[in-house]
Amino acid sequence: MRYFYFQRLLDTGQLATGIEKLAFVNETSARFYLEQRWGDAVIVKLVMLPSWLNWPYDFIIQLFRPQLKREEVADFFRNIAVMLRSGIPMFTAIEDMASDDSSVPVQRVSKDILESLKSGASFSESVDRHSDIVPQTVVHLIRIGESSGNLDRTLMDAAEHLKRVDKILRDSKRAMIYPTFVFFTILAAAVFWISYVIPSISDLFRQMRVELPFITQVVLSISDNIGQNLFLSFVVLVLLFFIIYYAIKNNYRVRYQFHRLLMMLPVSKVLVNSSAMAFITEYLSLLISSGLSMVDSLEILERSTNNEVYRKSIKTMREGVIRGNTLSSEMRQLKIYPRFVVRMISVGEETGRIDEQLGYLAEEYRQRFDHIVASISEIIKPVVMLVAGGLFLLLIIALFLPIYQLVSQVNG
Repeated sequence: MRYFYFQRLLDTGQLATGIEKLAFVNETSARFYLEQRWGDAVIVKLVMLPSWLNWPYDFIIQLFRPQLKREEVADFFRNIAVMLRSGIPMFTAIEDMASDDSSVPVQRVSKDILESLKSGASFSESVDRHSDIVPQTVVHLIRIGESSGNLDRTLMDAAEHLKRVDKILRDSKRAMIYPTFVFFTILAAAVFWISYVIPSISDLFRQMRVELPFITQVVLSISDNIGQNLFLSFVVLVLLFFIIYYAIKNNYRVRYQFHRLLMMLPVSKVLVNSSAMAFITEYLSLLISSGLSMVDSLEILERSTNNEVYRKSIKTMREGVIRGNTLSSEMRQLKIYPRFVVRMISVGEETGRIDEQLGYLAEEYRQRFDHIVASISEIIKPVVMLVAGGLFLLLIIALFLPIYQLVSQVNG
């Protein structure tokens, strides 16, 4: 997705300017798309903005313009499905969604889809123009519904699918609240000790001219450096955080290594692997049961997966399936998928009921992930105790060892 700045000539002879985020990597395709979108519009000027502007512009848009949430997208498709089932035409259903009763983001998207439909585009093509909020899975379901005449049913399936995916993602974020809180608590305590407690003890040691052990000298030196440059240290930490965030977001190699690291660490490994398996089995189950081939389903899943390690594995599986191999054999070679999953899919391939097996797996991993989220505090407590205990044990040894030596000398 890239941002494009454009100038469009209106029927009144005036120029309208704007910035659009489109799923194109060249100006020619973007120009053709925009001209098709607005009918006989003339694009006077079109410039593809640098990729590094994506993140700050996304942040500005999210800050000042309300975005359509995944739950709202699910409700949007559900409401349209209900209206279609009751016999209401598509145009009327979209017009109702664009009314003042809906939220501002829903109104904006509904009006854009309605404008696209009036220009002659299909509903799936109109929805595909909002690929930043509507997954490709849903777009393909809508296309299948349009070709089969069961658009109301596929829209209802899409709504249920979005609800389940939204729950997985919300639970993932909720699971990270406790570890994040603990991390910042430990960080705040460490800053308090370094900026207030240790300097006071350091002055006491200097006044008493105590001979300091090496570990105490190191701790006092770190405390002095941070205390004298506390603001600078804070600025450096903030800049470092944003640099790492930007690198993870925009550099494939950094992002791949970061995801690989998350899959190796004790607590994050459980969360990442469980949520990824729930996500992958949910998508594959829905796509294959809707009638798509395994190759097409894996291709859509590859574009929809955010974890680069799993995305690479899905690409490898898709290439293996194209060569004639089974999905289970490709999974078995990759060794990042549980044997339980490989065995279930293998049984599904042998019996010709792989969609049912994937449905069972999706339900199983949703339940497992719910259990992990509910017990995340118990999982992380040993790690917290180990990190916090080790940190403060180091501080206590460094600070009280000179006092112990001083008391020993006095008694002697």
